[in-house]
Amino acid sequence: MPKVKVPSTKDITKVVNDGVKVVEKETNKAVNTVVDTGKDLYKDATKVATDAYNYSASLANDTAAVTKSVGNTIAKTTEEAAKAGINTTSDGFKQGTKFAEDAYKDGAEAVVKAAEDGYAWLDANACRIGLTTALTMGIVTYFTPKPAPADPGTINSTAASMTWGAWFASQAATQVTKAQTMVLSCSIAYIINEGLFMIPGVKGQVNKNLMYNCLANSINTTISNPVLWGTPAGVGVAISAGIAPIVATLICEGVLPKGASSGPDAKASEEGIKMAKNALKSLGL
Repeated sequence: MPKVKVPSTKDITKVVNDGVKVVEKETNKAVNTVVDTGKDLYKDATKVATDAYNYSASLANDTAAVTKSVGNTIAKTTEEAAKAGINTTSDGFKQGTKFAEDAYKDGAEAVVKAAEDGYAWLDANACRIGLTTALTMGIVTYFTPKPAPADPGTINSTAASMTWGAWFASQAATQVTKAQTMVLSCSIAYIINEGLFMIPGVKGQVNKNLMYNCLANSINTTISNPVLWGTPAGVGVAISAGIAPIVATLICEGVLPKGASSGPDAKASEEGIKMAKNALKSLGL
């Protein structure tokens, strides 16, 4: 949704100054017109936002429609991943797409979409096509390991997998709960979130904190899977196969997995982000 600029005091003053040779009545009329126009535009923008949310809420309440939408997005992300040279027939990629499918098994919830920049998609399908392409290119750039150790893709994927390995090693093979693994999930979510917001079509289309919450909660359902999170290459595949469809569904449809918008425990989040920053710092960031 395009950002609507409501006239500022400076704008109105300019109208007045430009009309100094016009009688006072006409000047006031001009100023009022500018203000009224701004109010009308604001009302129109608010209506668009309301309509968008109503659409998302309706979709979230229709299990079959959500399943179809997510399936279409997974198919498109798989297509784009294959074009980018990612092995979409690998066990890791298949587990990633199942991760995306299973994320909505308990239902979906709607959120208010708030586009803040020029990426105003014509409709959800146009968004799915354009955004999945951008996401795939961005994931290859920011999360796929390369031979160069200083490459952003190498650093991010290594930081995530290194944090994963160190955390589970510290547990000494004990049985851990979802509440405990949320610390690790928050750490990986932070790393991924920072990279995602470097991708055109993501920044300005969704609230960053909401995206972080969605990632942390979604990742926590698969965090014990070493195929997805235990190696740098696995991290890249997990994001392209599992995370990308969830992100695209959130941005394009205004829908995310049920319960995923709730913020993780504040202490777990704080500890997880600290872990992530330490890992990135140790790798040169």
